[in-house]
Amino acid sequence: MIRRRMTALAGCLAVAALMLAAPMADAAPKNGLTFDVTCPGLGAFQVVTPPGNGPFTPAFGADRVFITYRVTGTVTVDGQVVEQFDDIKPATVPSSAVPCAFTTTFEDGGSTVNIAGTALVAPRPR
Repeated sequence: MIRRRMTALAGCLAVAALMLAAPMADAAPKNGLTFDVTCPGLGAFQVVTPPGNGPFTPAFGADRVFITYRVTGTVTVDGQVVEQFDDIKPATVPSSAVPCAFTTTFEDGGSTVNIAGTALVAPRPR
């Protein structure tokens, strides 16, 4: 049950995490998972996933909108890999795109779940 639930959530959560990349997560909803994110030129910060996560849905940071073009990562449960993902948006990647690393760890049903990876995002001013 946990493996199936984590597999279903993995891609959506990873995409949402990187699209919210901003120095402050104040504009992000407070009811999702919190991810630690690091992007070149933006440094390290935390983001919160939005409700209704969808593949390649833009996300909103405090002063930027982030468009995701590729997300890769791994989901582990109690240290064992249960899902690997590599989602690519069928669109031309702009030269402004930057790679960002993300990770989150949480407890679910007595198991420790970790989602980690990278996303190629294009930040845009709001």
